[in-house]
Amino acid sequence: MKPLLLFVPALLLACTRGVAESDMYIETDLIFGTADDPSTRAASPDETLITDYNIFIFNLFGDLEESAYLKGRHLEYHTRLLRNVPYTILAAANMGYQLPIRCLSDAREYRYPMAYPDEYREGLPMAAVLEEVTVQEQMPLRLERLMARIDLQMDRRALAAGTLVKVTDVIIGNGPSSVSLFPGSCMETAAQAFQQGFSLHNDALEALNRDHGDGLSGTVSLYLLENGSETHQSYVEIRAEYHSDTYHTAPLERLVYRIPLGRVVRNTVYPQVVRIMPR
Repeated sequence: MKPLLLFVPALLLACTRGVAESDMYIETDLIFGTADDPSTRAASPDETLITDYNIFIFNLFGDLEESAYLKGRHLEYHTRLLRNVPYTILAAANMGYQLPIRCLSDAREYRYPMAYPDEYREGLPMAAVLEEVTVQEQMPLRLERLMARIDLQMDRRALAAGTLVKVTDVIIGNGPSSVSLFPGSCMETAAQAFQQGFSLHNDALEALNRDHGDGLSGTVSLYLLENGSETHQSYVEIRAEYHSDTYHTAPLERLVYRIPLGRVVRNTVYPQVVRIMPR
């Protein structure tokens, strides 16, 4: 019986060597970049600035396989994952801290909160999602800004000569104070809005009050988080002094114009030209 006892372990060992470890796993580099901005005009914040990353890798069952929080402008993340197995990969940039995400359902439910509407000194919040992908040696992750940009311009061509409309305040109304990391974020309740959103005042609006010679002003930019809600829509409010031959606003009085924005999609620029009609 001794030869048989020696043969059985040898046979089992031969079976366990059937699949090499190099065939089971693949070395991969997640390569980060920002999605293209449809506008080439310079804007107030640095829209490409990246100061930190959260990275989450989930398996097919939604379990968290791997995560990391990196400070600094890391453009690549190296890891080793199973071949021919679907993963969901989530990256979030400029969050400022390690996100409390432990599974895929946590990630889908999580809303990144902003303390105030222009909280982007460390970069605009961004995210990228690859859902149920099989891993390649290089995996590009195109980070999308979770904010949209409103490029505002005034059209005074319908006004009579000598009529003055001076913009003093521009405010985003009902702007979201939090946003989902996944596309399609919506304000779910009025409590998820800033009491006063992103705003510009007085000297910051010089471009809107300067005529380029064709009745059109320069442009100012405003920012707000994605909002696809039909019931809690955001808007732009413009406040202005008005002086003409027949009408004048009082010293503290302002004319108010409101522009409904409808559905606001992340990483999108919305040009808004406001044509002022005579009273």
